Amino acid sequence: MVKIRTFIKPIALALVVLFVMGFAFPTVMSVITEKALPNQSTGSPVKIGGKIYGSYLLAEAFNSSIFFQPRPSAISYNLSQTGGGSCSLDSSAMLNLTDKYIKKFEKENPGINVSQIPEGMVSFSGSGLDPNIPLQGALDQVNRISISIHDLLKNKSSDIGVKNITNFLMSKINENKKQNFPFFGSYYVNTVFLNFAIIAYLMNLKALPSNYLD
Repeated sequence: MVKIRTFIKPIALALVVLFVMGFAFPTVMSVITEKALPNQSTGSPVKIGGKIYGSYLLAEAFNSSIFFQPRPSAISYNLSQTGGGSCSLDSSAMLNLTDKYIKKFEKENPGINVSQIPEGMVSFSGSGLDPNIPLQGALDQVNRISISIHDLLKNKSSDIGVKNITNFLMSKINENKKQNFPFFGSYYVNTVFLNFAIIAYLMNLKALPSNYLD
């Protein structure tokens, strides 16, 4: 009998701690987070017309010249996995790969030279799914995107000038840019936000079909 009583208190204490830390505390924190940060707590989904088309936290491969390109991905933006490059930063393989991405960026964005390309635009992120790029990396792409959108609209018999398109892109960049550290941190923008803004813009102009995202 004495031995049983000896175990009752620690077992009861363990059950109480398990309930508080394993159920009550997580539940309360979830409710608070959901009320305070409703969008972030559900994974920052991209919602259009009630449908979810992705997440603002996960980079996607927008394979068209009318879109902002994210950082290179070692996993090809595969949402079922995560990871950076397998080569060391000073290896010849990584140097060759970086050189390849530099030349690709220069080719895709005529008039941009290597000194204007941020390191973040030609290197893998740790997860392979980072949607954020340096502000300069977005600015480097504005001219190419403006011309590409203009050409698309021209083919759709819509006469909107490159300058107007550039102004639209710059307004979205300024709307989305954030600092990675207050006051003296570097600025970055979210490519998912910018690209879905472009999609909405082109849908409103009837340059993309209403079922483009389906």
